[in-house]
Amino acid sequence: MPAAMYLDLPGLEAFIAVAELGSFRRAASRLGLSQPALTRRLQRLEAVTGTELLDRRTQPIRLTAAGTALLPEAQDAIGRLREAMRRAVDPDRGQRVEIGCLPTLAVRHLGPLLVAHQRRWPGSEVVVHESSATEIRAMLDANRVDFALAAIGAERWNVTPTLLFEEPFFLVMPAAHHLAQRDSVAWAELKEEPVVSTHALSENRRLVDGALDAARVHAAWRVEVRHLATAVAMVAAGVGLAALPASALPEPLPQVLAAVRLVRPALTRRVGLLSPRERHLSPAARHLMSEIAARLRPGGPAEASPRRALRSAARTR
Repeated sequence: MPAAMYLDLPGLEAFIAVAELGSFRRAASRLGLSQPALTRRLQRLEAVTGTELLDRRTQPIRLTAAGTALLPEAQDAIGRLREAMRRAVDPDRGQRVEIGCLPTLAVRHLGPLLVAHQRRWPGSEVVVHESSATEIRAMLDANRVDFALAAIGAERWNVTPTLLFEEPFFLVMPAAHHLAQRDSVAWAELKEEPVVSTHALSENRRLVDGALDAARVHAAWRVEVRHLATAVAMVAAGVGLAALPASALPEPLPQVLAAVRLVRPALTRRVGLLSPRERHLSPAARHLMSEIAARLRPGGPAEASPRRALRSAARTR
C-alpha cells in the first residue's frame, strides 16, 4: 500500500495531543508513552503526509500551515471513530444522534422534541448542526449526520425526502411602511423596494428568486445575509424588506415590524426530513426522527405554528 494511503491512527492521536497541549512531555503523559515513542509516532505520520506538521523550534510547540489544516479534520475523524466504537460496544445506551437543522426550525421546533427524546433515551447525546441548506446537504453527502430537518428542494438520489408541511412566505417590513396595512402584497410590488436577501446558494433565495422571476421583477438587493434571523434584524433596523417563510417570523412579532402574505405567485416552502438512503440509523436516531415527523406533520402538536404566525402578522397590521 502506498504511504499516502496509510491511515496512521496512532500518529494522528500523537499529533492531536501535541497540538492541543503544546508540549511533547505533556502529550506523552496523556497517551502513556515515553517521549521517544511519541516522537517516533509523529515522525511516521509526517512521513505519511510528506510534510512537517509541527514547528519544533518554538515553545510551546506550534503547528505548521499543513498541521493547522489537518488538526480540525483529525480531531473530528478521531472523535467520530471513538463514538462509533462506543456505539458498537453498547448499542442500546449512550447513543449519539447527529442531525442537521435550519436555525429557524431548530429554534421553533426542536426544544420540546429533545426534552421528550431525553426522557425516552436518558443516555443519548444529540448534536444539532444548525447550518444552511447548502451545508446540510454537504453533511448528508458526507454521511456526517443521521438525518436533517430542512427545506426540501431538488434532492440527490442518495437522499430520501419526507415532506412534513408547507409554509407560506411573508413580506416582513417596518410597521410604518406603506404596505404594512395590506392583507397581501404581490411580488411585482417589490420592484421599487430595497430588499434584504439571504445567501445566494440558500434554498430560500432560490425560491424567492423564482417567484421574482415569475413576476418579472428585478429586485434591488440592498444587503445579503446568511441567516433568516439576521434578515429580520436588518428589517427592524430599516435596511430594507425581506421575503421570509412563516417559521422565520419571530413569535410574537415585534411591534416595530409587520408581516403581510406574499401572493401572485403564492409561494410556499416545503419542509421535511432528509435522510441518507444508505445510512443505518440507531434506535435512538430512528425514535427522534419519528417524533419529529409525528409532531410536525399536519394534525401534529406543532401544526398551529404557521397559524400563530399568521395571527401575529394580522395583529401587527
